Amino acid sequence: MKRRFLLTFFGVAVYASCLMAQQKSITGRVVAPTGEALGNVTVIVQGTNRTVKTNPDGSFTIQASPGEKLLFRSIGSNELVQEVGTGNVYNITLMDSEESLDEVVVTALGIRKEKKALGYSVQDLKADELMKNKTANIVNSLAGKVAGVNVTQTSGSAGAGAQIILRGGTSLERDNQPLFVVDGVIYDNSTVLGGNSGFDGAQSVSSTNSNRIMDVNPEDVENMSILKGPAAAALYGSRAAAGAIIITTKKGKEGRAEVAFSSRASTNWVNRLPEQQSKYKRGYYNAAGVLDDYTTQSWGETFGPNDVMYDNIKNFFNNSTVYDNTVSLAGGSANTTFYVSASRFDQTGIVPNTGYDKTTFRFNGDQKYGRLTLGTNVAYSLANTDKTLTSAGLYNSGGTGAMNSVYRWSRNDDMTKYLNDDGSKYRMFGDRQRLEDDVENPYWTIKNMLDDKTERFTANLNANMKLADWWNLSYRVGTDSYLTRNNTLISPEGAVRVQWQNGMMSASDYRFNYWSSNLMSNFEKTVGDFDLGALVGFFSEQTKVSNERRVGFDFVIDDFYSFENIVDANKRFNSTESKRRLFGLYGELRAGYKNMLFLNVTGRNDWTSTLP
Repeated sequence: MKRRFLLTFFGVAVYASCLMAQQKSITGRVVAPTGEALGNVTVIVQGTNRTVKTNPDGSFTIQASPGEKLLFRSIGSNELVQEVGTGNVYNITLMDSEESLDEVVVTALGIRKEKKALGYSVQDLKADELMKNKTANIVNSLAGKVAGVNVTQTSGSAGAGAQIILRGGTSLERDNQPLFVVDGVIYDNSTVLGGNSGFDGAQSVSSTNSNRIMDVNPEDVENMSILKGPAAAALYGSRAAAGAIIITTKKGKEGRAEVAFSSRASTNWVNRLPEQQSKYKRGYYNAAGVLDDYTTQSWGETFGPNDVMYDNIKNFFNNSTVYDNTVSLAGGSANTTFYVSASRFDQTGIVPNTGYDKTTFRFNGDQKYGRLTLGTNVAYSLANTDKTLTSAGLYNSGGTGAMNSVYRWSRNDDMTKYLNDDGSKYRMFGDRQRLEDDVENPYWTIKNMLDDKTERFTANLNANMKLADWWNLSYRVGTDSYLTRNNTLISPEGAVRVQWQNGMMSASDYRFNYWSSNLMSNFEKTVGDFDLGALVGFFSEQTKVSNERRVGFDFVIDDFYSFENIVDANKRFNSTESKRRLFGLYGELRAGYKNMLFLNVTGRNDWTSTLP
């Protein structure tokens, strides 16, 4: 006699059993039809949380009572159930699953299809492949792994974004980036610029900027499907004309809970520097043949044996360190699964005073109630980037970026000398030209503060109802929301426009809010030699974007950097907001004959608030 009590906490079922029958030790071995031992096969006592994995030689040991049933489960094999009788030894042969012989990939809207049945190119990447060259930006992990995919990292700075293009550019009006979809919800991958060239001089080439897919922790990814071209991504409409990347995050599995911990540490350094001439000092000979040192060029006198030659470029760069840690907990029962993870990423840049850090949390859970399955995916991330003016200075404001100046500095000048003895700014040509015409010293440039902070929350709720063996109805509602705050501080005496030379600061708040709703009905039926399928769905979304900018200059009190330290006449504000809605109706018809001839017809029509 066996009594079972079921306790439920937050949707996770905990079984407490009072066993009157005596448990005993069950042993055995699991093999394939060829006789080959099968390791890592999951053995579960049905209705309990008792589970083990087979050893590499296929052997297993588990506690069970007569009358209980053992479930044997392995990827690529059919499941097998064995009832426990009076015996103690059970040798099991798992048959290969015919379905596993055909490669199944994730396509648009998360639908799984046989790869050979597709009329377009799809490539799948599993988690282990992505982790081989793991980086903070998951886009960089695709480099060299997918045919027809071009990945370009914007720079080597900490927190730098990357651009990905599938099968080349297709439009002159857009950035040709593919659509990103994470767990069925469209995921914004914008590169947010804090300022505006006409507002505070910020440009895309002025500093490092991240692309927002970086908010996803690569350790959480189970699978990535790259859908190339409009045919593959037609169900997403025109926005996926450049293709789509479908990201599926990890879920828990039936069996005992498993804790995973991943820790990585690495260091980076500049291993090759541009070649520099070591013969001439700063200077040049003018048209009259007279040596003039009022220049940043290095065509002056030759270095003598007693002259000091500085290796300014090599001395400028740091060794970069990266610490990446992730911990996760996953498990579940026959009806409930869960996955929880937390991660921390810290990177210092090779450029002094720069760095990038990211903290993420994720929860994925599913609960079955007969034919109904409910699920949720929730993720939170907080990312910070400390950066500087690297490639160029601020637009229409003179000065230069740090990298621009480093490579131009003459070798007979000590670049680390950027302050006078009294703490004021050292200027090489201070008595001969205006401040805004100076080539800024890189050490002065990196002293200025530029940073951005992004806080992001994404979530979705989904329900799946199996109305019949051939009819499935699903609904998903999701949201993607983040706030990016950018700050820029230019200290007094900077080589900028005159009105900013007593200091300038700007700040911006970029808010992105998106929600979507998707109702889909899917049909699958086999009639004789024909495999028939159809789906129809309705999609709706709303996107709201707002941007609030502030800029001020001329600080009243020295060394006190706040908008409250700037008179109202020297402050400007700017605010923009946009909102748009979209509704879409889509459908697909599928037919296959004897698993060798296939026909697919896909269509979608969108109605958007931005068009009549």
